[in-house]
Amino acid sequence: MDAGTAGLLGGVIGAAVGAVGATASAWITGRKAEQQAKIQSETQLGQARLQIDADRDRALNDSRKSAYLAFAEGWSQVHRALGDAALKLGGIAASDPPEEREERRQAARRLWNEARVLNEHLSRLMHVIFVEGPFPMANGAQAATGALVDDFGAVIDWLHAVDNGTETPQHGAEQQAAHGKAYSKLLEFLYAASDATALDQANIPNP
Repeated sequence: MDAGTAGLLGGVIGAAVGAVGATASAWITGRKAEQQAKIQSETQLGQARLQIDADRDRALNDSRKSAYLAFAEGWSQVHRALGDAALKLGGIAASDPPEEREERRQAARRLWNEARVLNEHLSRLMHVIFVEGPFPMANGAQAATGALVDDFGAVIDWLHAVDNGTETPQHGAEQQAAHGKAYSKLLEFLYAASDATALDQANIPNP
């Protein structure tokens, strides 16, 4: 092979190698860009999913808070009416004039009936807690509502004793004990509600 042919062949091979190198470089660059675009797309999709989950969790958390607060307020109205009825009964003395005694007795009965009506509404609020969940909160609401039963019973027993003129200090003591025990169940519900919503909130990223 003469020098001219060898030079020509070398030039051709060099050009071919250069073309292959350029093609390979372009392919690698294209693959990198494709991979980066894929990673970016997956990252954006992941962020979108996290945001959707966060919005859903935040909405659930807010809905549960509203349900818990509505139940607590409804419960407190029943409890307050029973407490007011007890105050009326506690203000009755054997030495009171008949008309004053009767006035307090009737007021206590009205308050007890008011508490009973409010308790019917409380049952509907408790159903909302069962729907909202979680299950321990439904149990807590049921326990708080059930604790009012003894309070209702203590007030009506006291009222019947007043009707018959057989009331004793024991009636007041029993009502006070039932009233306090019921309130302790509400506090347990409120503490559980605080924990439940705080736990949910901790898992929700800030927008």
